[in-house]
Amino acid sequence: MRVLDISRRISPRSVVLPGDAPLSVEPICDVAPGCPCRITALTGWTTHFLTHVDAPRHFFSDGATLDAIELDRFVCEALVVELAEGDDFVDVRHVQNLPDLENTAVLFRSRNSRISTDAPFHEGHVYLSGPAAKLLIRKHANLVGVDYLSVDRFGDEEFPAHRALLGNNVLVLEGLNLSSVRAGRYRLSALPLKIQDADGSPVRAVLV
Repeated sequence: MRVLDISRRISPRSVVLPGDAPLSVEPICDVAPGCPCRITALTGWTTHFLTHVDAPRHFFSDGATLDAIELDRFVCEALVVELAEGDDFVDVRHVQNLPDLENTAVLFRSRNSRISTDAPFHEGHVYLSGPAAKLLIRKHANLVGVDYLSVDRFGDEEFPAHRALLGNNVLVLEGLNLSSVRAGRYRLSALPLKIQDADGSPVRAVLV
């Protein structure tokens, strides 16, 4: 068994969505006279930074929150689909030949995975088209993951992929790093923090 870490590293230099505050990871105290241990303060974070999962409540006022979703939704079979270098978005052609995806996570590996976590936000990131999202719903996907901070095209205020997937109870996993992963079948674990009424949560995502 080999465990592949597909999460992005958290540091004060890590990329955040435009408009979000930078992350802060600062020690409050360290091992020294007067302080028996090291304690670190984490500030500036939201429930949607770096590698994280979205719940339906993220876009729908009556949507399920993470604490209302069964944990087996976050630990499931996974299919990694690799896009070509020149593909700017996930389209229907990337999805139409996939098998039925019931109880399966579909993770799309693109050139996004080569973008450094410390690099400035990349507005031209590869995204998921609305028609592809709707086809993934019809194929009964449990979860859809992408290797950048949003499934939607930057600047698209309609949020077609988010609204289609979350509106049909398909979980969304964003901010993955699939650079060391080949296309194929795996077992995914991406457990969220146990936050009351959470619309999203950071996760430590791994493939087995």
